[in-house]
Order: sequence, then C-alpha cells, then structure tokens
Amino acid sequence: MMLYVFPFFSWSMRISGLEKWPILNKFVRTASLEHSFSGKETRSWQFEDVNAGAINLIDISSFIEEFKDYEKQGKVNASFSPLIGMSLSLDKGISVQIRQNMSQSVDEMPTGLTLKKDRSLTASASYNYKGGFKIPIPYFEDMDIQNNVNFTLNFDMNNSETWGTKNKTELAQQALSSSWKIGSRISYSFNRNVSGGIIYEYRENETKTTGRKIDKDFGFDINISISG
Repeated sequence: MMLYVFPFFSWSMRISGLEKWPILNKFVRTASLEHSFSGKETRSWQFEDVNAGAINLIDISSFIEEFKDYEKQGKVNASFSPLIGMSLSLDKGISVQIRQNMSQSVDEMPTGLTLKKDRSLTASASYNYKGGFKIPIPYFEDMDIQNNVNFTLNFDMNNSETWGTKNKTELAQQALSSSWKIGSRISYSFNRNVSGGIIYEYRENETKTTGRKIDKDFGFDINISISG
C-alpha cells in the first residue's frame, strides 16, 4: 500500500485599517477584512507484484493515469475559511462579526465518486454596558451596586449537498440539507454575588428525506453566591 499527500497552495490575508475609509469612518471605530484558503489532495494505491517506481512530483498526473487501476482512493479537499470575513467595532461597546465559509471535497474510489459541498454564513453582534449606582443605608455604609449587562445576537445559516455516482459519468444528488438559526442572550451581573442570563433561539432544519423541522428554545438562569 502506498499513500501520498499532495499539498495545495494555501494562503491567508487580513486587511485592517478600513475604518479610515470614507463613510465607514463616520460610525466605525475599527474594521478589518479576512480571507483564507487551504487545500489538500490524498491518494493511495495498492500494488501486488508490480514495480511502480518513484513518483515524479513534477509530472504526478502521468503517474495517476498510468496506475489508475491500482488506485484505492483519491480525495481532494478545498476550503475557504473564510471566503470573506469582516469584523467591526462601533461606538458604545457594539461589535459585529460576519463570516462566509465554503468547502468542497471529492472522494474517488473504485466503487464510484462522491462530491460534497458545504456553505455557511455566520453573523454575530454584541453590546456591553457597565454602570452602577449606590443605595444609601442609614447608619451603615452605602451599598455600591455595579451592573454589567451583555447582549448578544447570533445568526447561522448552513447548506450541504452530497452528490454521488457509480459509473463516474453522471452525478446524482444523494443528500441535501439546509438549516438556519437565530438566537439572543442577555447576560447580567450585579456585584460579584448575583449573575444570570436569558436566552432565546429559533431553529429551522430541512433535509431531502425528513422535510422541515422547527425548534424553539427559551430559558433563563440566576446564580447567587452566598459567603459567610
């Protein structure tokens, strides 16, 4: 059994300082863009009583074609993570992040070929507020109440497709799924002794076999620390 991994060219880039651009400089404190790509190809062969010789990496395609009958598996992965990503910091403690990802994999075996595509979009926004007040207590020291409130809003959308074939000539869709969800959470704390949060999430999932499904979640929690 021979196994070889052929790397793709990978790259990543980040552009900062976009808050200086026209229009953005009116309401954005910091802004940046991201982009990244990675890929890998893996192939394995099984030889019996055959001298395959050394692989010429410069002309690898000739080796692959010549010994196609001995190939057990060939897999190619390519991923943009993210294809494009943006981070923004606004006034009054507001921050926003958006990322779009794409990936594709091709799995080739003697029994057929499988192609899978995945796409996703995520976005989040958060707001943080810190403040406090004092409660006067006669004959005692004033009670100092410090508030810390954080509000988070998240959105996720995913799409996945799987295609397959046995004759390597016609691809047929084998699986299809899509989902999206939106959720929010409010976290708060009073001093160091009382903290809690409220969450709400709405989800929709749909597949080719099971159809559409909707879920909703709501909850809250309170934590009180008592020390003596």
